[in-house]
Parts: sequence; structure tokens; C-alpha cells
Amino acid sequence: MLCAKIEGALRRYLPKGNDALSAAMRYSVFSGGKRIRPLLTIESARACGGRLEDALPAAAAVELVHTYSLIHDDLPAMDDDDIRRGKPTCHKVFGEANAILAGDALLTLAFNIISKYIKPTLGIKIIEELSRASGVEGMVGGQALDLEFQGKTKKKAMAERINVLKTAKLFSAATKIGALTAGGTAKEVRALESFGLDFGLSFQMVDDNIDGDGAGRSKVGSLVKKAKRDLRILGKRADRLKDIIEELSKRTR
Repeated sequence: MLCAKIEGALRRYLPKGNDALSAAMRYSVFSGGKRIRPLLTIESARACGGRLEDALPAAAAVELVHTYSLIHDDLPAMDDDDIRRGKPTCHKVFGEANAILAGDALLTLAFNIISKYIKPTLGIKIIEELSRASGVEGMVGGQALDLEFQGKTKKKAMAERINVLKTAKLFSAATKIGALTAGGTAKEVRALESFGLDFGLSFQMVDDNIDGDGAGRSKVGSLVKKAKRDLRILGKRADRLKDIIEELSKRTR
């Protein structure tokens, strides 16, 4: 039900045209993603007493930023991937130029949605969080470091820094933004921001250890426990968030 709401919002916001740019945007957004980040935004809002309707525009914006990052990460100048979620990547289907433009368009559409559907004072806060998580202090900075160390041995601290910037910061923004849309207290906002960061690190670690590395799985377990502790202030209101991270920790593919 909740995923259907997210899908519906994304379809409303995306362009309907038959041109290559619009088609490339829709292709990438609807290529089979699990919508974990927007789900976390909405469930974080609910944990703070917020409504789905109020959190939905911000949740959709978070997903569009995430999709933009995937398109650009897959480009030949970046990770040079041909397959994403079992399908040809955007640039393999629509060409490199259209893929770059589709990513650009999704990123700018995300901020347009926030400015259009969220009240100005709150919208500015959300734009601040989402732009930080997607820029030099987040995904872009992480991707730059990843490229810098490509083919080199990374120290543990650097590998963790890349994971924080490239992956965890957007999760942290997603949960914090959810709390903000609900008018959460300062303590609730901080708790959900911390939860999102730990969630993002555990998410990346599950990906890195998907085939069952024992030490890696143990670290995932520690991160999951820490993430759950982050939510103590919310009590039973955070049960759904705890369920989501528990499901993540058991993922095998």
C-alpha cells in the first residue's frame, strides 16, 4: 500500500512526454527499485506523529535524488556499469548524453517538488538537508573519493568515509527529513538522523558482504543494534523502522 502511494506520487511528478529525455527519466525511476529511502522518510514522519500526505512530496524528492545518483554512477566516466537492477543502464539504452541530462533533470525536479509542494520555511530546511547529502559533503564528495582511490588499496578509515558520504548521508537525510515534515522535536530529529546514518552504513555493509563474510555480518549486526538504540526515544512508534532494518540485515541479494 505504501509503496503504491510512492509509485503514484513519482508518476504524477515525472514528465509524461515521449521525448528521449522524459523516457530516460521514467526508465530509470521505474526500473525496479525497492524505494527504501522514501519508505524511511515516510515511516520516520509517522514515528514523529506525522501524516503520509505531508511526507510524500519529500519522500519522492529523496527517491529522485537517489535515482539521479545511480544514473551518473553508472556512466562510463564513473563506474562504467552496463547493468542496473538486472536491466541495461540508462546510458546503454538512451545514450550517454541523454543519461547525463536525465540525471540532471531528476536532481533539479527533486528540488522543484520541494519548493512547490512544501511550505517555504519547512521547504528551505529540507532543501538544506537534501542538498548537503547529495553534494560535496555527501554523495558527490563520496564519488570523487571513490574515483580518486580506484585501483588503490584503501585504508579502513577511508573506505568507511567513502561509505558514509556516498551511501549513508542520503539515508540520514531521508530519515531526518521525515522527522522534519512531521514537526518532530529536536531530540526526535537527532535520533532519526543518527538512525538513518547507521542504517545507511549497515545497508552498504550488507551489500559488501552479501555472500556471507562472517566478520562483515557481525559488523552489520552491531550496526543494526546501534540503529535500534538510536530510536529508543520514540518507543513503540519506531517499531516499523526497527522492522525495516531487521529485514535489511537478513537480506541475501
